[in-house]
Amino acid sequence: MNRNVLAAEISVAGINVGMVDRETHFVIPGSCLFEAVDTHDTARNIISGWATTIRKCANLNNASVSKVGIAMTGPCDYEQGVSLMKNQNKFDALYGLNVKDLLAAELGISSNNILMKNNSACFLQGEVYSGCAQGGFSRILGYTLNIGFGTAWYLDGEVEDMKLWNVPFKDSIAEDYLGVGWITRRYEEFKGIKVDNIQDVACMAKQDDGIGQLVFNEYGENFVKFLIQQINIHKPQLIVIGGKNHAWDLFIPHVKDRLSDKNISVPIRQAILGSDATLIGAADLLA
Repeated sequence: MNRNVLAAEISVAGINVGMVDRETHFVIPGSCLFEAVDTHDTARNIISGWATTIRKCANLNNASVSKVGIAMTGPCDYEQGVSLMKNQNKFDALYGLNVKDLLAAELGISSNNILMKNNSACFLQGEVYSGCAQGGFSRILGYTLNIGFGTAWYLDGEVEDMKLWNVPFKDSIAEDYLGVGWITRRYEEFKGIKVDNIQDVACMAKQDDGIGQLVFNEYGENFVKFLIQQINIHKPQLIVIGGKNHAWDLFIPHVKDRLSDKNISVPIRQAILGSDATLIGAADLLA
């Protein structure tokens, strides 16, 4: 087994590639390369963009492209490598295509040497190995709050994508209330100000007349309701939250208070590795 391996995270923002030391379970400092890739481009251009970035990263680190562990947004048949993303405002051109085969051909390697998993699952695996979830926990719920809503479950050394983004929740599905998009839309409803990301909402919430905090309290209520459902089902020992954590202090204290009111004492920890966690989890696929 090569100690240092190539790992990549493919998301709406682009592709992030780095070298991971599989003995220490850390990303090698200075090894990463990020490139934006247009999710609305043609399939050919998307695959070419991914392959180009992977090769550039390998060259940057004096490595060859022989195997790659990939964390990728979904939905997707990760084992086969077939994209199932359709009508989600991302990667429509890849729908039904075997991206693993296409990428392998572009890189000049066997598709057997590309292993893929959902990015939420890889994130949680990375935090278990090297981040906030160390400590011998055997049952962990993981959430990533990004444009969408990622969910993962760690049980006795194995981690899996829970695919809870589209489960029925309130009068729609979970992602509609728990993705970052809910926060930006709700803030616009109150203030009439269009905000593109949660960083800006969080900044405004610390300076406005209390409307921002009201929005985050509402979001916290949504999150508490969802968490209680999952806690009752899975009985986790720990909950890990990653993704866009710029608003952590604006809603997590409310979430913890509400859970405490219901005599629920499962600890909630903030992810600490950022994008490195996902690369570490992707590299683990190459065991």
